[in-house]
Amino acid sequence: MTLRAALAPGSIAVVGASDNPHKVGGRPILYMKRYGYRGAIYPINPGRAEVQGLKAYKAIGDTPQAPDLAVIAVAGDEAVRAVEECAARGVQVAVVMTSGFGELGAEGKAAQARMAAAAKAAGMRLVGPNCQGLANFATGAVANFSTVFHEIEARDGPVAIVSQSGACSQAIYILARQRGLDVRHVHATGNEADVTVADLAAEIVQEEGVRLVLLYMEAIQRPAVLAQAAEAARARDLPIVAVKAGRTASGVKAASSHTGALASEDRVIDAFFAKHAIWRAADPQELVAAGQLYLAGGRPKGRRFVAVSNSGASCVMAADAAEEMELELPQFGEATQAKLKQVLPAYATASNPLDVTGALLGDSGLIGASLEVLGADDACDLLMLAIPIAGAGYDVPRFARDAAAFQAQRGKAVALAAPQAEVRAEFEKLGVPAFARERDAMLALRQLAAHSALLRQRPAVSGAKASPALPAGKTGFLDEFESLALLAQAGVAVVEHRLCRSEAEARAAYAALGPKVVVKACSASVPHKTEQGLVRVGLTSADAVAQAFRDFKPRLPAGDGVLVARHASGRRELALGARLDPLFGPVVMVGDGGIYLEALKDFRLLLAPFSRDDVLAALAGLRMAPLLGALRGQPPLDVGAFADMAVHLGAAMRGWQGRVASVDVNPVMLFEQGRGALAVDALVELAPACANPG
Repeated sequence: MTLRAALAPGSIAVVGASDNPHKVGGRPILYMKRYGYRGAIYPINPGRAEVQGLKAYKAIGDTPQAPDLAVIAVAGDEAVRAVEECAARGVQVAVVMTSGFGELGAEGKAAQARMAAAAKAAGMRLVGPNCQGLANFATGAVANFSTVFHEIEARDGPVAIVSQSGACSQAIYILARQRGLDVRHVHATGNEADVTVADLAAEIVQEEGVRLVLLYMEAIQRPAVLAQAAEAARARDLPIVAVKAGRTASGVKAASSHTGALASEDRVIDAFFAKHAIWRAADPQELVAAGQLYLAGGRPKGRRFVAVSNSGASCVMAADAAEEMELELPQFGEATQAKLKQVLPAYATASNPLDVTGALLGDSGLIGASLEVLGADDACDLLMLAIPIAGAGYDVPRFARDAAAFQAQRGKAVALAAPQAEVRAEFEKLGVPAFARERDAMLALRQLAAHSALLRQRPAVSGAKASPALPAGKTGFLDEFESLALLAQAGVAVVEHRLCRSEAEARAAYAALGPKVVVKACSASVPHKTEQGLVRVGLTSADAVAQAFRDFKPRLPAGDGVLVARHASGRRELALGARLDPLFGPVVMVGDGGIYLEALKDFRLLLAPFSRDDVLAALAGLRMAPLLGALRGQPPLDVGAFADMAVHLGAAMRGWQGRVASVDVNPVMLFEQGRGALAVDALVELAPACANPG
């Protein structure tokens, strides 16, 4: 059933309605009256004829019509019964504020399950339990008991907040309002027995008036729904910024005790967010930090950063921070420098960062004149105006007008950095984002640039290519010969090799693959061969190969053999892997390879399907990325060939539809550009359901 009734209900019942506006059952009524809700309000209280001046009803069944939405503000078993009664009455959405359910243990989980089952059977959507409720200030439908709407008067605006945590939803709201952001939606989903953050986000992103969505989550129960919401948002250039808590083992434990949330590996969350252009913030402060910039409308095309200040110190610190943040600091062209020299004092330097000097005190037009010159130069995507001091004698309103004109006319992303609140206020009045710290302004500009790049991307579309058939009657690990064969059929380039079950076959393999080979035990019962001394590298004679066969064969089950492979010596070892995530599906790993993979953890994850460019971007983000390019006269490495291997593996994992649990390809030998890449070791693990794949 649609969730429009959750956001814009035509009528609302409050079960457990209180005449005291400061109780949980009283605040929603107070807020709806205060914020102009125009629908019918039905207080449900068997002990009162009237609640806060409104006619009260003894039971939900006594209301003149089935309410679109019902607030449940009664405790324990009464809450379960109230949900059952609302479901029977035909209510579309029930918001259960009561706590003491799934977050508390087995008994609470059982009660929550009964509640959810009753709602589902009737087609009623359930928000909560253990939630602070919903608030839509465009319609005045405030089914929420938070105190914050007393302290900070709400104003309808372009920002939407959806949070699992009620307290966090209010913290985000406070921070947003302090930043001058007006907020339309403030929703908290609590235990998410039914309705999740993703469900509400999917509904909210359809609203034209919403221009920024802020999310807080401790679990992503419905990633497909969140992905759909994110893609709908991307289609209309609507940024979503999210905090996903539970990054660490301690955080996961705390999340479980808080809302009963289950966490996925954190790097998978990063990959999911990147794929769907959701910007990940660390905390509520970061969540709102770039809000003004998003709403100002500019979407930078790159990371070219220009700083303008009346302080040389600010210019020096901006240059340092730009390098640290990997922002480009372009130098102006000759024509631009010449024009700047015409408007700046003779002792000023026309370089980036641009110091207009202390002459700004006597010439209030310096900032405007400089910005006019810079606006004609295409070397600027991001601009920070740093004014560390502007007291008596400075024409701050003029500075603000000039900055606002530059922002509007040039479509550039502009941020002011000024420690004085009265200076920031002049700029904010004209819609120019303002920050107290220069570093905060630069971090927000960097975020806007990176997020804008994600929003411009379009997700890869999976082709219809069929994946190779899996071996029948198998379960668990395949041996290496089977693993390499499966990957080769999927389009992954593998090292030339032979399976040998006799000494004569091993000698023949050496004759075909020498002069240097690798010999490995080949058995599904020995997936990790190196640790057991069942690998020999760099053998250069048939006798050495035969001796390795004789040494390995007695240690293997009957019928298993050894693998003889051509020795491949590349310039660099990379790692390629995949696994099936229970929530997000096939996840592919690309990273630095070899024996130190687990120790150094220099890898990135990608969610299939993805493109060749996605893989190249992931490789560029590795710590070892500089080693893949040209070094000391050597040509660059063939990262394109590796990227193709990763794309083929991702497509195969999708095609196997959950029947392959994991794939480990380490190392992949990377050769010079144009010479490709080879998988020299592989291990495929079948999921349990694959025992009878037919």
